[in-house]
Amino acid sequence: MKILLLYREPFDRTITSKVVSGGGEMFCRSIYENFKDDVIVRHIPYAADIEWSGSDKNQEQRNIINFAEDNKVDVIISNYPNAIYTGSLIQKSHIPIMFISHNVYPIPSIIQRMNSLTHNGHSVFLVSEWQHKRYKEMVKRIKNKYPDISGYINSSYCKIEPKLVEPFWDCGTIGRCDKNKKPFLLRKLLKDTDMKNLIISGKYQSENDKKYYEKNKELDNVKWDIEYNEVIDKLSKFKTYFSTCNHETWGITALEALSCGVPLILNGYKDGTHASEIIPANKSHYKVIPTNNKEELIKAIRSFKNVDRKEIQEMTFEKHSKKNWKKNFENAIDKTIGNFKNVRTVL
Repeated sequence: MKILLLYREPFDRTITSKVVSGGGEMFCRSIYENFKDDVIVRHIPYAADIEWSGSDKNQEQRNIINFAEDNKVDVIISNYPNAIYTGSLIQKSHIPIMFISHNVYPIPSIIQRMNSLTHNGHSVFLVSEWQHKRYKEMVKRIKNKYPDISGYINSSYCKIEPKLVEPFWDCGTIGRCDKNKKPFLLRKLLKDTDMKNLIISGKYQSENDKKYYEKNKELDNVKWDIEYNEVIDKLSKFKTYFSTCNHETWGITALEALSCGVPLILNGYKDGTHASEIIPANKSHYKVIPTNNKEELIKAIRSFKNVDRKEIQEMTFEKHSKKNWKKNFENAIDKTIGNFKNVRTVL
């Protein structure tokens, strides 16, 4: 089987870069690492979505289709909602497209694009039922048809088994410098406490977040743009991990924390839930706190004082093994190709 993987990166780093910008990049890397012999990566400049004209974007869609056909691939995998990757021209592809949505994009047009993709025989996958629920709410508001979803794909799996070590920081978090991800919320909530904390982040990716970066760039106990191996080394020394973003759809960093034996504290959505609740292998491995609640965060940190880190690590590796993830992904590819053949036979 031959796969065309569409890839973009905020700083135009390669898919094998030692610095990983975020969850989407990590997910693409998982595909590449597990199916390397069958994957062709097409790197599309990050500026394409912002700076290119409409005609340039249309041409890139044609280029993707032509490239896929020239290389005789069996499936095109796209992880981005923008027109270049899901627009009206690429929807006409004679090669099945497997579109995986990783966020809840607050733009009504994404619903129409997903509907058009499935109408043309392509497949749409989500990463969690929590995300599915948010999209259903959006569809209800805009009174549109809800797209057919082919299933769910976990955003990651346990990749390395770090050595269990004594924690140094009471709490830590990881998140790109994005005001919506709000990694520096941890510092704000633990201000005026004696709790040691560390934030791991990377420079802002868009001008919209420049002000957020400027406001926080001089803070102490922040690690900027460090390599992945160092991220895991620091993460393994957290006593607890705080997921600051309460509207993410699947927490890759939450899984990485659990794989280090670190329990989770999840910043709850307005309905008191969090998408990452599906990741821990046991309910004792995490707590959900009310949105941005300082007192409950401190209480949660203290509650994990005598947690069994070895148990957390072992149970997480059993639930999120590479074998399980790869099999699920292979099934999703097979389903994408099967769906396409069935629909195109009718059309």
